Amino acid sequence: MIGVLSLAGAARCRAQDQAAEPKPADTPVEAVPAPPPPPSLLKRLFSVQALTATVPGAILQQVHDWPDEWGKKRLGFEKRIGSLYGQFVIGVLIEDGVKAIHHEDTRYRRLGQGNFFRRTGHVITDTVTARRPDGSRTVALSMPANAYGSWAIATLWSPHEYRNAGSILEWGTAGMGVSAGTNLVREFWPDVKSIFHKKK
Repeated sequence: MIGVLSLAGAARCRAQDQAAEPKPADTPVEAVPAPPPPPSLLKRLFSVQALTATVPGAILQQVHDWPDEWGKKRLGFEKRIGSLYGQFVIGVLIEDGVKAIHHEDTRYRRLGQGNFFRRTGHVITDTVTARRPDGSRTVALSMPANAYGSWAIATLWSPHEYRNAGSILEWGTAGMGVSAGTNLVREFWPDVKSIFHKKK
């Protein structure tokens, strides 16, 4: 299941066009233009992001027969698709609601310069904190609310063995890890692409 989350996170990273453009080395971090505004709620619910958050994970779950109570037939695949899409919708609603109340901007802004440790530190900081309208930072409550809240609600239709606090903690934490991993890809993927372009 961790692999499922990792694949979904990588796909989500490619689906969301929220990363800032790379900046020159002498440009201050805060001078980087903010990423474009996110799409509306309705567009997000019927978007490429919704597809990549649902289909790859459902296919992997089907291959590994997880959870095995749902079986490997067509009905089992339909349950997995429905479950993952339901989690996605609930997560978006929870996250957007918390952002509106707490005035959070969690869009990732790429640092694009400095050594590996500095940039990784930036990834962690930009994952667990959010910007407010006045430019100050606050704890990003919307991210854990999405990760833990969506899984907690998903346990209502999951097999009985997953309807417990331990399961919510485990998979919610995995979801937070996917968010951090997605931002890590956003930070370093342009560098990887530039290496391949130079080799051509």
